[in-house]
Amino acid sequence: MTNLILITEIVEKLILLVLLGLSVWSVSIMIERWRIFKLETQIDQLPTFTKSLQEGQFALVKSWSEGHQGFVAGAMRAAFSAPVNPESVDRAVASFVKRERARLEKGLSILATMGANAPFIGLFGTVLGIIRSFAYLGSQSGSSAVMSGVSQALYATAIGLFVAIPAVVAFNVYTTRMKGLISTIESLRDLYISQVAGMDPHHGKS
Repeated sequence: MTNLILITEIVEKLILLVLLGLSVWSVSIMIERWRIFKLETQIDQLPTFTKSLQEGQFALVKSWSEGHQGFVAGAMRAAFSAPVNPESVDRAVASFVKRERARLEKGLSILATMGANAPFIGLFGTVLGIIRSFAYLGSQSGSSAVMSGVSQALYATAIGLFVAIPAVVAFNVYTTRMKGLISTIESLRDLYISQVAGMDPHHGKS
């Protein structure tokens, strides 16, 4: 019985250390992604850009894209640098988005994995703590030892939730931000392509 108590106590402490390490890792990813997405500021001039593209006036958008860094600006630079036909523009923007999306989404899958699994890791530690508490009870160590074992066991679940909840929130925030950026790019790209198609003699409009 003493061996069981010792083993469960050691494993439970290892689980707590793992959860602590996951927490530090999770926070480091969140901070890194925050720094990356901070550069992807909202485009205050989006309505103006939309109107310019609809009217076929590309100079304003082109000038803005060349003077700014970020996902949207880079996508528009790719669009303007492509040959002036819809297929080339679409492929250039799609290639840029695919390449940059992987960079922006780096670490998000880790946050999702932590959010999904950290509670179960904590629950495993809690189960081991409960087993240890029953072992105390079987060895007649006293009710104080049993209650202490139960309270310590619940720490694992609490820490597991402490790791999981911020990870899930950060994953959802950054994923939503990513979808917003891609939606903006697709909107501007489609407006540009509609004008490019109008200028392309193969599409029947001069």
